[in-house]
Amino acid sequence: MSYPQFKNKHLEEALFGPADFIKYKNLKGNFPTKYILVYSMKAFNYFKRKYHPKKIMELNSLNNIYKYKDTGFMIMKGIGSPNAAAIFEELIILGGKTFLNIGFAGGLKEDGIFLCNKALRDEGTSYHYLPHGCFVYPDENLTKKLGKSINQVGLNYKEGSTWTLDAPYRETKAEIECYAKKGISTVEMETSALFAVAKYRKVKIAAAFVVSDVLEKEWIPKFDKKEVRRNLNLLIDAGVNCLEELK
Repeated sequence: MSYPQFKNKHLEEALFGPADFIKYKNLKGNFPTKYILVYSMKAFNYFKRKYHPKKIMELNSLNNIYKYKDTGFMIMKGIGSPNAAAIFEELIILGGKTFLNIGFAGGLKEDGIFLCNKALRDEGTSYHYLPHGCFVYPDENLTKKLGKSINQVGLNYKEGSTWTLDAPYRETKAEIECYAKKGISTVEMETSALFAVAKYRKVKIAAAFVVSDVLEKEWIPKFDKKEVRRNLNLLIDAGVNCLEELK
């Protein structure tokens, strides 16, 4: 039997959902409809230094919503698809309609900046939202607009697919070789789940990554390289510009 264990799980009605949680927490206010999601504390600190956003709400004990003009900003304190999907669901219920997912990713072949055009579903969360399938996709128009904004801040990027998985220490040599040969560019832990939730909830999302470590015949970490940090900061600038241009 394929995962999830319950057949056609994605077709069934949930007992409770994010709206029930938001009601239980009594979270009220005028929240943004556009968000940037990031995972790096250094990137978040860059955003605070440059844009001086206002903290508008504590979503939970770990996650706060910040706002710059009409754009929301959230640092995802935690890793993996279940954590990201749950926070994403709550932001949608609070009125979020358009999202940019920006972060680090491993490079299966090379470093650089990648605009994600599809995500390989090798995590568990997406299968609770959508039927089985290899890939899930971002919003096409939003992805194009993000790509344009990336170029406008002076960055060159490549379009590529990403491999999303749950177990970072089980990125096997065989998988890396296989997926690299199939043209997959990056690996990370959240994107396919976020794309699936976006499709299920009928909101828009796009994603872009800076390669922070290269996975070839050996692991080559580059997390603290100045160019990598700079490029992630510029991706955030591109995200801000992209969302500001949306009506």
